[in-house]
Amino acid sequence: MITIITTPAFQAEKSYACAVLLGELLGVPWEIRFQPGAEHYRLMLPNGATLIVEDHFFGKQPDETYLHAANVPDAAVLLAHPFDPGADVAGVHGRDFFSQTDREMTCGADLFASTFFMLTRWEEYVRPERDVHGRFPAAAALAGRAGFLGRPVVHEYADLLWQMLVRLGWTQPRKTTTARLHLSCDVDHPRLWWSPADRLRTLGGSFFQRKQPREAAWWLQNHFFSPRDPYDIFEAWMDFSEKKGLVAHFNFLGDRSETFDCYYPLGHPFVRNLIRRISERGHIAGFHPSREAHADGAIFRRELESLRRIVPQPVTTGRQHYLCFSAPDTWQRWADAGMTWDSTLGYPEAEGFRCGMCQDFPVFNILTRQILTLREKPLIAMDVTLARYRAYSPNEALEHLLGLRRQVEKHGGEFVLLWHNSSWNDYFWKDWRPVYETFVSK
Repeated sequence: MITIITTPAFQAEKSYACAVLLGELLGVPWEIRFQPGAEHYRLMLPNGATLIVEDHFFGKQPDETYLHAANVPDAAVLLAHPFDPGADVAGVHGRDFFSQTDREMTCGADLFASTFFMLTRWEEYVRPERDVHGRFPAAAALAGRAGFLGRPVVHEYADLLWQMLVRLGWTQPRKTTTARLHLSCDVDHPRLWWSPADRLRTLGGSFFQRKQPREAAWWLQNHFFSPRDPYDIFEAWMDFSEKKGLVAHFNFLGDRSETFDCYYPLGHPFVRNLIRRISERGHIAGFHPSREAHADGAIFRRELESLRRIVPQPVTTGRQHYLCFSAPDTWQRWADAGMTWDSTLGYPEAEGFRCGMCQDFPVFNILTRQILTLREKPLIAMDVTLARYRAYSPNEALEHLLGLRRQVEKHGGEFVLLWHNSSWNDYFWKDWRPVYETFVSK
């Protein structure tokens, strides 16, 4: 048992960070004791050795209100890695300092407050920057500004903690996990063509709107005369996933007004049969709340209940449409609805580790100061991010995906990939299919 001695301030916040770092990631038994007059975090090992992790945030707050934009650092704290020459640890709070003796080590990076910062997304609550869809942009995040969005830094904090504990004489085994792949599809458009007139509109858009005769010729040659809709690739995707031993997750929009974007009739026979087939084959139909539902709890509940009425399985997972997220309201709404996990937390305009994590974790409401029953399964990469926002070529995108996957494999995490069914048999996406197939196959 590791005993952590620290100040009484911010007990819920400190306990949460300890639970994730020591419990979720390392599997180390621990207890925390809050003592007036204590300084920093003193981790006491059974053999009497001590690890001091300096408290540079919670212990310096004048009261129980830290939620101010002024508390978001301007730059990361780069601690020279004490056991890996040439490497560093990108902390949020603390200083570049490390010392050790046979019985005591001191780490200047505040690993616990840094973990809390990354996981709870409280910087998004206090900073005002938003894009045209009301989303917090990657460029405004500390990880984006400081250049460590491509690193799962919370796992790096856990690794450093483990190395320090072992060098001080900790002998119990570490929790181990195996890297895995999570395939998800947000079904914004189950079909491209709902009527013969829709086929003509696609050709008309190629000729007259985009003035692309080659695009029109491509549609005529590849899909226009086919009985199968080009976006109806679900059976093939389930076949492909099953060959790889994977369960695919398909997130559906609920019943809503026809004025909402990406509208499709949930009660349409094609949609109902599709959801039934997904369930029959052992894959998952999840929830995809509309942009309007993101800001309106009543719409959220109405859309969710409409989906739950037609899905044979319990609907307890999913992702927000457009990746709309507001800390902590979105998480609280999902938890109140009895959802098990959400997978919204990736930036639409930048691949990487928005929460500094590549495995699911319990979420914390910074306003109620409570751990919720919901878990977050962070999104690492999305097709639209790679092709539209980043404007990578398919080869460049594959290299970036493989680089991120090496990070995930290093930490035994879960690579959550979002690929839309509409990003397959489409003129813009015609060269992107090998990216998906190669990445999954590798």
